Amino acid sequence: MVADGGPGAGEAREDGADEGAAGAAAGSAGGGSGRSEARAARRRRRLKIVGVGAAGVLVVAVGLGAYGYERIFGRIQSISLSGLTHRPAASKPNAEGQTPLNILVLGSQTRDGQHGVNLGNSSKNGTNLSDTAMLVHLSADRRWSVVASIPRDLIVPRPQCNARIGIGNRTSATLVPGSDGDMFDAAMSLGGPSCAVATVEETTGIRVDHFVEIDFNAFQQLTDDVGGVQVCVPPPGINDPDYSGLVLGPGVHTVSGPQALEFVRDRHGIGDGTDLGRIRMQQMFTSSLFRKLSSNGTLTDPVTLFRIASDVAANLTVDSGLDSPTAMVSLVGSVKDLNSRYMQYITAPYEFDPLDRNRVVPGQDFAQVWNDLRADEPLPGSAAATAFGTTAGSDPGAGAAPAASPSPSTSPTGVPLSAVEVTVDDGTGTPGLAANAVAALDAQGVRATVGGDVPGSNPTTEITYPAGQAAEAGALAADIPGAVLRADPGVQRLTLVLGGNAPANLTNTPTPGPSSSAVGSASPSVGAESRSGDESICSSLPTPVDYGGAPGDQQPLPGVAG
Repeated sequence: MVADGGPGAGEAREDGADEGAAGAAAGSAGGGSGRSEARAARRRRRLKIVGVGAAGVLVVAVGLGAYGYERIFGRIQSISLSGLTHRPAASKPNAEGQTPLNILVLGSQTRDGQHGVNLGNSSKNGTNLSDTAMLVHLSADRRWSVVASIPRDLIVPRPQCNARIGIGNRTSATLVPGSDGDMFDAAMSLGGPSCAVATVEETTGIRVDHFVEIDFNAFQQLTDDVGGVQVCVPPPGINDPDYSGLVLGPGVHTVSGPQALEFVRDRHGIGDGTDLGRIRMQQMFTSSLFRKLSSNGTLTDPVTLFRIASDVAANLTVDSGLDSPTAMVSLVGSVKDLNSRYMQYITAPYEFDPLDRNRVVPGQDFAQVWNDLRADEPLPGSAAATAFGTTAGSDPGAGAAPAASPSPSTSPTGVPLSAVEVTVDDGTGTPGLAANAVAALDAQGVRATVGGDVPGSNPTTEITYPAGQAAEAGALAADIPGAVLRADPGVQRLTLVLGGNAPANLTNTPTPGPSSSAVGSASPSVGAESRSGDESICSSLPTPVDYGGAPGDQQPLPGVAG
């Protein structure tokens, strides 16, 4: 480019001078026109070459774009929802013309074509249960959201659906009769994701705009691509080698791939062994995953998003309305600026079925949750309701004021700790130190993630920060005695490097449990198990069990490092 630019500029000036001289000569002698025409011809030839080169670059760019499009969207399976009937009305836009968005996320339990161990025996082949189902409501203004888990064992009405092709001897579309009351995950197994959508709509009265179905392979690849997800295991740990395969000691761990799959699938090693304890662990995992994606810039990095999409595409099923780059980019844009504090994770209110203790039925406030979301109202008593307000009429307390959430911890700088996002690196070489510090900061409302190990042995704890984050760095430093502050234009985010003088409250192993809670968390006043998106990952966990499998298989839990 430099070599071309130099002579080109010189020749342009030369041409101008010659043309001026030729014009003067022509007035007296009529000479010089041949030289000017020759130079003009060379200039036209040069422009043609540049034009051809630019066209070539354009063709290559379009080709790569087409290749990327085909590589991703050519492998994603899509299903149209246009055949569904008797659907609820679409969400209405607010005064600013913004419209809420409702997305059903389904974890496919199919074993067909999946990689990994502990996925069940041959009796599971051909099934496609939705043991994980979350209805994600994004508010019209995209300032808050509710992620409502629907228990797989919840007894709900199911409308008539088209049967899944390939079950048993089914080779063509047949109808599955509706039911006045059946387990929720039967809808997915019998009629696939479109039947699950129809069942959610009939149960909640909420129009589902999109669905995303992710299977075991896609989930494992996703957790690998983001570098693992932090989870917290309550004491005495999880010891379930015979079912999910998960064996983890208490405390904070980073899980990915097969181990992450074991974590979100485990139920025999947690709570009462039912799906309900597993749901709470999945909610903690999901909140931790979102915080990592939003804090490390993944949601705004097109290269990383492309890699993730490319890796999981073959194992995703979406509705046809999402099967395009424009729709996917729009969806990511809807959540990239969402503050985790205003994300509320709830379990649809339930109570145990008096006729079958292995099943649950809608409980008190079940309808109220869907009424609030249908009206695009934050759940009363939640952080979002406190921050943005809610209509008194949507509160079952008949006009009672929403419960105020505790004030977040605030540093002397005036910046609340809940506004601080930091990456924690270990500068001491102590195994698990960064994870312990993250759990401690998490409990104070700081949005912290584990970074990596810093070579050497740092005697001093250091906080480095880029331009524009001095206030946040000061807030964090005020909470960590002995830490040294340093502005560093070479870092992209606020970073805490733990040194030998790190305070004990950061370096001691956390003692997570169901009774612990995060500063600034809030629960809705409706009767729903809940956690806030900025809540410590070690809080609101189910009571663990100290055996794996069935009660008769009790074993002592081995000490397992994080």
